[in-house]
Amino acid sequence: MTPKARLFASVLATGFLLLVACRKSPVPQIQIVAQVEDHYLTSDQLLSWMPPNLPEEQKNAVARQYIDRWVQKTILAISANKEGITLTPYQKWSVRNLEKEMLAQKYIEAKLPKEIIITDEEISNYYEENKAEFIRDMDEVHLVQLYLENLDQAIAREIRESKSLLDVIQKNYLDTKANRMLEQNGDLGYVPVQNLRKEIIWTIKNGATGRIYGPIRIDRGYYYFQMMDRQPKGTYRSLDLVKEDIRLRLMNIRRNKLVADIAKKDEEKLSVSVYPDHIK
Repeated sequence: MTPKARLFASVLATGFLLLVACRKSPVPQIQIVAQVEDHYLTSDQLLSWMPPNLPEEQKNAVARQYIDRWVQKTILAISANKEGITLTPYQKWSVRNLEKEMLAQKYIEAKLPKEIIITDEEISNYYEENKAEFIRDMDEVHLVQLYLENLDQAIAREIRESKSLLDVIQKNYLDTKANRMLEQNGDLGYVPVQNLRKEIIWTIKNGATGRIYGPIRIDRGYYYFQMMDRQPKGTYRSLDLVKEDIRLRLMNIRRNKLVADIAKKDEEKLSVSVYPDHIK
């Protein structure tokens, strides 16, 4: 498990511990969405705990899952207390340490600039200085694809008469419709040839760029694709393809540097001692 995943799991675990610990307070009864003995969960606590930007049609189902889980965890925690089961010293330290990490994160967010600006020149310089990072390690093709569960004759005619599969897809909103294969219709960008379906790899390797191929019968449906470009293993990904990736890298580097500077400045105001020789 990655450090980020461990932190997320810890946050969830701590969230349950904190919610389980909620007890009666002078809040209106209307705000309480669940209660077990003298432990309660308020609507505000529930909403702050739920994922942000959740689609409206999913909120009730997700909220109910959270409430049911809170009730179950609260029942089990109360039963554990009654039987004298408590957290180990390390577990208690983990909870306190996570609270410290969350508080530190909130402090950093308050101190950092609202936006970290990375210029195009910085991106270009990084690309030139680290070009070896952007060498393809396998053959890739720039692919536009369309999968139809049923062969629509009007769509098929449009494809035959068009030079752009993407135009047909977007014109008919086929990139917004789910299909049995649960794959994206539209521009896939550059993808490794070896990851493509065996039914089309031969055509990809021997076909011409720009030509629209299909319909090909695949998985009880019909498949079209257009190869916009082909790049062999060992070639460089162009700057325009990796620009946003580089921007995110540089933003992360800049952010880490700012955080280190903040910590270093604050360290001068505090008494800090480290004893590496005490590590056994």
